[in-house]
Amino acid sequence: MLDANCTNTFISSTCITLTFLMTLLAFAIILGNAVVILAFVVDKTLRHRSNYFFLNLAISDFFVGMISIPLYIPYALFKWSLRDGLCTFWLIIDYLLCTTSVYNIVLITYDRYQSISDAVSYRAKQTNLLKIVALMLAVWVLAFLVHGPMILISHPWKEGGGECEPGFFSVWYIIAITSFFEFLVPVISVAYFNIYIYWSIWKRGHLSRCPNQPCRNSSVSSSTCGHTSKSQLRPSLPDLKETITPIRSGKQRKKSSLLLSLRTQINRNMTVSKMWSLSRTDSVTLHQREHLELLRIKKLAKSLAILLGVFAICWAPYSVSTIFVANQHPKPFWYEVAFWLQWLNSLINPFLYPLCHKHFQKAFMKIFCVKRKAILSRI
Repeated sequence: MLDANCTNTFISSTCITLTFLMTLLAFAIILGNAVVILAFVVDKTLRHRSNYFFLNLAISDFFVGMISIPLYIPYALFKWSLRDGLCTFWLIIDYLLCTTSVYNIVLITYDRYQSISDAVSYRAKQTNLLKIVALMLAVWVLAFLVHGPMILISHPWKEGGGECEPGFFSVWYIIAITSFFEFLVPVISVAYFNIYIYWSIWKRGHLSRCPNQPCRNSSVSSSTCGHTSKSQLRPSLPDLKETITPIRSGKQRKKSSLLLSLRTQINRNMTVSKMWSLSRTDSVTLHQREHLELLRIKKLAKSLAILLGVFAICWAPYSVSTIFVANQHPKPFWYEVAFWLQWLNSLINPFLYPLCHKHFQKAFMKIFCVKRKAILSRI
C-alpha cells in the first residue's frame, strides 16, 4: 500500500504525521458511530423502522474504525507483515464492513422510498420487528457474498513483495464483477429511488397548485359548482313556507305551535351553517396537511441527494481505479487516496444521517444532560 518507510532508526516526520492522522481518523469514526449507537440504546422513541437501519449502518462503520484501520496502520507504515491467517481475516473484515456500509445506505434509501410510494402499508410495517431484523441481517449476508467466498478461495498472500491483497486482484474481470455489485448496483438503486422521490414532489406540488382541478374538469362550470354547494347548505325558503302555510290556512294550531315550528326551523338552519363552516375548516386543515407532507418529502429528497453525492465521491475513485492498478507494484499515490476515501465515508455517515436528524439530536441532548448532571452531583 503506502510506500512510506518507517522501519529505520530515524522515524521521519512524514510517518509520524501519517500515523497521527490515521489514528485520529479511526478515533473519530469510533466516537461518531458510538454516539449514534448509544443514542439508540438510551432513547426508546428512536426505535422505529428507519432508525434501526441507521443503527445497522453505525455498527458497520464503528467496526471500520475499531478493526480495519488499526490493523492497517502498522502494516502500511511500519511494514508489519500480516501472516496468512491474519491477512485473510483483515481482508474479509475490511471488505465485509465497507460493503455492508454501502448496502445499508441503499436500505435506508429504499426505506424512504417505501414511506412515500406506499405510506399506508409502510406504517403497518413499523412494528414488525422480525422483518426489520431480517433486512438488517440480509445486508450483512449479501455484503459477505460479494467478496468473502472469493477471498477464501483465492490465496490472499501476494508473492511479489508479500502485500496483503486479495488473490483475485490478478483477474481483471473478477474485479469488474465485484466492483459492479459493490458500487454500480448501489449507485443505480439509490439514484432510482431519488428520481422517484423528486417525481413525487413535482406531482404533489402540481396538484397543490391546482386544488380545484376536478371541479374545473367536470361538465359543470366552477361557478355552477360553487352555487350548487352553497345552495345545498343554505336554508330553503320553500321549506319555511310549507311549514307556515298550513298554520295560516287551517287556523287550527295555536300560536305556541307556530313558534315551535319557527324555532325548529331556526335550529335546523344553524346546524346547517355550522356544518358548512366545519366542512370549510376541514378542507383548510387538509390543505395544510398536504403542504406539510410536501415539505417533509422535499427535505427528505434533499438529504437523499446529499447521500448519493457523498457516496459517489467516496466510492467511485476506488472502484474505478482498482480495475486499472490492481496488478501494479507499488501502487500510485492517487490510488492510496482513493483507498482512504472509502474509510472517510464511515466518518461522514454518522454526521450526515443520524446527527442531522431532529429526533437523534434530542437523544444526544438527553445523553449529554445526563452526563452533566452526574458530574455536578459528584462535585
